Amino acid sequence: MSYFWTFESDLPSGMGVGTFSSAHIIVLILSFIIIFLIIQLYRKQADFVRRNTKITIVALLVMLYFSRWIWCAFFGDFSFFLNLLLPLHLCSVSAIVGTAAVFSNNRLLQEFMYGISLPGGLVAMANPNLGPYPLLSFNFVEYTLTHLLLILLPLLFVFGDGFHPDIKNLPYSIYLAAPFVGIAFWVNQTIGSNYMFLNQIETGTILVLFDKWLGTPGYLIAVLGSIVIVWAVLYAPFEISRRRNFSG
Repeated sequence: MSYFWTFESDLPSGMGVGTFSSAHIIVLILSFIIIFLIIQLYRKQADFVRRNTKITIVALLVMLYFSRWIWCAFFGDFSFFLNLLLPLHLCSVSAIVGTAAVFSNNRLLQEFMYGISLPGGLVAMANPNLGPYPLLSFNFVEYTLTHLLLILLPLLFVFGDGFHPDIKNLPYSIYLAAPFVGIAFWVNQTIGSNYMFLNQIETGTILVLFDKWLGTPGYLIAVLGSIVIVWAVLYAPFEISRRRNFSG
């Protein structure tokens, strides 16, 4: 706990949580158990409790986003702050869209959370890429909680509220994400930031392999291919069920 608030430049070497290290795997298992238990509990609640649960989740997402600012202002540096200031990372965009989805019950926004935010959250949890930050550090805890909530929210829509993802609506999610991607690209070119990791790879992630194979910005082609595969996995069960019901 002595390094909980410490910025990376002041951390001793060798403290970071490696991808798929024992500590990382334990975090993944505990996160899965927590998500599973919350979904089971959520399903048993009255509608107003369910709504308040979702409001609490998006409120926490917003609070966690601004907590990064406060932490960085006190313990970080300005160059790092440039990559946090604007809500242009996928997790920040998802917090905005998730809030709108909860308060509007709009199915297209819920589709965005399932088709865009859920895969992003899963990839982020599997590849934390937090460098030297130890398990008990603000950056690791904030990162883990944020992406756990981004995975939980769309799963509550599906397994708690009865929302059925429809791949025919996925293009609308892409259209919604496109302006954020365009703005992130422009901002990166203007101030040298790396929002949505469009400028360069992040070490400690699978993007390192993509960059090794295809270079920069060629790795983005592999990223797009991976996204298509993830979509196939996420939507296939619902499409198969829909076709069976239609044929029956």
